[in-house]
Amino acid sequence: MVLLVLLSLAWITVRDYHQALAEAQRSDQSLARALDENATRAFVSVEQAMQNIAEDLDRLGGVTHADEYLMHLSLKDKVRLTPQIRGIITIGPDGVIHSHGLEYPARHINLSDRAYFHYHSQTNSTAPFISEPILSRTDGKWLIALTRRINTPQGEFGGVLLSGMEPTYFLRFYESLDLAPGVTINLLRSDGVVLVNYPYDESRLATNVRQNDTLLFEQMRLRRHSTERVQFANGREQLLTFNVNQAGLPLIITVSHDLDVILAPFKEQTITRILVAMGLMAVVSLLLYILLRQIRHLEQVEGRLFLTQHTVDESPDLTLWCDQSGLIRYANKSMASHSGYSRQELNHQHFVDLFTELTDLNWLDYWHALQEQKQLTVDTPLQTSNGDKLAMELTLSLIKYQREAYICCTARDISERRQAEQELRQHRDQLHEMVQERTTEIRTVLDASPLAIMLTMNGVVRLVNPAFELLFGYASSDIIGTETGQLFSSADKYDELRQRIWSRIATGGVFRGETELYRRDHSPFWAMIYAKALVAGDMSKGMIAVIEDITSQRIAAQSLRQSERLNRTIIDQTADGFLLIDADHRIREVNQSFTRLLGYQREALIGLNPKSIWGDTCTQFFPDDLMDLALQEHTTKDIELLDQHHKIRPFLINSGVVLDEQENIEYAYAFFTDIAQLKEIERRLVDAKEVAENANLAKSSFLANMSHELRTPMHAILSFSEMGLAKTGKLDGPETNHLNRYYERINASGKRLLLLLNDLLDMSRLEANKMSYDKGQHSLQVITRQAIAEMGSLIAGKQLQIEFQEGEQELITVFDKARITQVIVNLLSNAIKFSANHSRIEIQTLPVALLDDGSPAIGLEVRDHGPGIPDNELETIFDKFIQSSRVRLGGGTGLGLAISRQIMLDHGGHIAARNHLQGGAVFTILLPITLPTA
Repeated sequence: MVLLVLLSLAWITVRDYHQALAEAQRSDQSLARALDENATRAFVSVEQAMQNIAEDLDRLGGVTHADEYLMHLSLKDKVRLTPQIRGIITIGPDGVIHSHGLEYPARHINLSDRAYFHYHSQTNSTAPFISEPILSRTDGKWLIALTRRINTPQGEFGGVLLSGMEPTYFLRFYESLDLAPGVTINLLRSDGVVLVNYPYDESRLATNVRQNDTLLFEQMRLRRHSTERVQFANGREQLLTFNVNQAGLPLIITVSHDLDVILAPFKEQTITRILVAMGLMAVVSLLLYILLRQIRHLEQVEGRLFLTQHTVDESPDLTLWCDQSGLIRYANKSMASHSGYSRQELNHQHFVDLFTELTDLNWLDYWHALQEQKQLTVDTPLQTSNGDKLAMELTLSLIKYQREAYICCTARDISERRQAEQELRQHRDQLHEMVQERTTEIRTVLDASPLAIMLTMNGVVRLVNPAFELLFGYASSDIIGTETGQLFSSADKYDELRQRIWSRIATGGVFRGETELYRRDHSPFWAMIYAKALVAGDMSKGMIAVIEDITSQRIAAQSLRQSERLNRTIIDQTADGFLLIDADHRIREVNQSFTRLLGYQREALIGLNPKSIWGDTCTQFFPDDLMDLALQEHTTKDIELLDQHHKIRPFLINSGVVLDEQENIEYAYAFFTDIAQLKEIERRLVDAKEVAENANLAKSSFLANMSHELRTPMHAILSFSEMGLAKTGKLDGPETNHLNRYYERINASGKRLLLLLNDLLDMSRLEANKMSYDKGQHSLQVITRQAIAEMGSLIAGKQLQIEFQEGEQELITVFDKARITQVIVNLLSNAIKFSANHSRIEIQTLPVALLDDGSPAIGLEVRDHGPGIPDNELETIFDKFIQSSRVRLGGGTGLGLAISRQIMLDHGGHIAARNHLQGGAVFTILLPITLPTA
């Protein structure tokens, strides 16, 4: 028995020794392949970034023939889009820097002594050249120079294009891999020059490791992918993995693993086994007895395992088990049948050999992700033995068995689903072409500002718009050339305001303030003035002012203050019942209407708990935890209660809480509105509503079906008016000028009417449920940029600044691209309409948001710096044919926001408006998150 234990110990020790070395070798080889793929992507993306610039320089005839500023902008854009590049420069044939992507103008530093410059000046090849790491002469930091020769049209040397790659880009990637202790990484050029090393040692950059052992280096380079045990000069033995770039780049990845570190767990386990073996011999007799008892239990477990194994083998789903390196350890019959390989052949392949569109780096990412997540779903094709590819949906799960971790992969054939998606994409493209035609028509609509605009120079009016004429009652011919002071009640007030305006806008700021102005008929009104200097610091160049009539807002604000004073006395005299309880649910106060409606006496109610009167019914308006009432939205509830005579009476109950200074609940209150008569009226209204909805649906269906008949005459009117404009534009004479004006008015009126018809028809299709959607996976940032470009003429016309905060995360979900673009265009159109000239519009993505039902969403916010929206209109502006009271001229149809809300509802999303604390309106749209498919 002792000999058996010793032999077992020796066999296990030898086995674990070889397993430790084999596992380290597999891990290092997988790591080397992943690092090689990362380096390939990094260098190829840099080459692609340089390609367009090099072609432009070749076409221009060399570096010195390019405009320095335009080249700076092009280089700067490439640097922004390529994170591994610190900077791109162009070098003239004399070796002097011509343009720089990080600075303008560029410092003219001479680089003719650099090795890459000598190489390109003597070699006619335009292939990219990887230089050894060098210290930059512009910022003193290390960089890896990837260069390319620029030729003149005659084939002569025209300069060098250089991209400086960040060594820290690779180091950040290596640090993110959570490498095992004792692992050293080198990214080498094919001749052995060190480009990047990890752990980072600046003194080893640009050294040549080939010189250490030339014969070993060349042997491993010729084998391309190999692992060797190497004895270094310091006496330490290491496992060296050598990987030559698979994409043909002159790059080599080496991974060195300290053998002492690799075998440290093995040595600890060996010592532990020796100690255990000594104890084992002392208790072996007891274990034999226990073993006999466990044999029967194991036989039962093996029986169940056999049934489980049989079930998995015969399952129609494709199943694989893979270890950490991606080596397939098990495959069922369905996997063998679909792949065309035998189960024995599958057990000698890697996961990425079957799913060829995935890489070793992807596999490592999945392995790390499954340490935290329970399951992952991936769409990728399965490559069969005969080269065919089958679309598959993979479900990956992490399974631990006998102290080993595996990834269980279950695959399902999704070829039919992919075919359906292809058909949907074709249908989407057809609809996109139709939307493009309609978009061209919308782009021709001219913008008309609803706010009064005035341009003044040296206190004299130089320009006004139609809204100004309407607001002040002056014709432009009467007001232009006159003193600005005539709009004010006195010269002193004008001088005071003028000084305040110029003190604010002289340095480029924007003035915003209220003042009292006078119309031509001497009637006063209050106005909000937005002013900005045309040239900052130069008063002689004049200023532009946007004027908004805010008389109604001031009256409304004054009325609100009066209303608040009245509300303090109205409770006792209101016809609604009022009930007040404290934090302990004891009744503290009721009004006379409450006792009249329910028949209770006030003295009998004070101090009671409402539950003692109505039981659990009262929890609907006074929950057990009153903080729930504070957290929920302010709503009313339709509840039936028993009065003192046990008669059921219907009430509309509105409840809320009163908080103290520490945000703790002090009281809760409820208003009881007797709705017995309203219930009867409601029943009658429901009947009338059904009749009206049927009539409205018939109207909407009629308009939706008559869309072609309604548009056809409008297109004819527009076509003939454009023909008339084309012909009269070629003729001279007073009559021709009159005809030209008539045609222009017909054309402009026709376009406005066509816009109105389009909005009406869209609304009718939505009401008739005839609006079709082509939903697909799209980026919210991409369609926002398209909407901004579509509104470019309106933005430029008012000289507005668009600030689009896209965020680092690409927001992708499922929606109809054309309809959501229509929603964003509507929001941008409103923002432009209510924005003063030279102001800005802020657009911000919302990567994390929640819908009303608590489901996750992404979204977008559009904020203008206009007058905002009255609080009582924040919801009504989404109704059909309703516009904000702030609209004066050019208000549109009043259907844009109603259409936008219906589109968002059809997508399961949300749209809302609010006022920003610092001024202006904010519109928010939210779309539910739908997991993207591969």
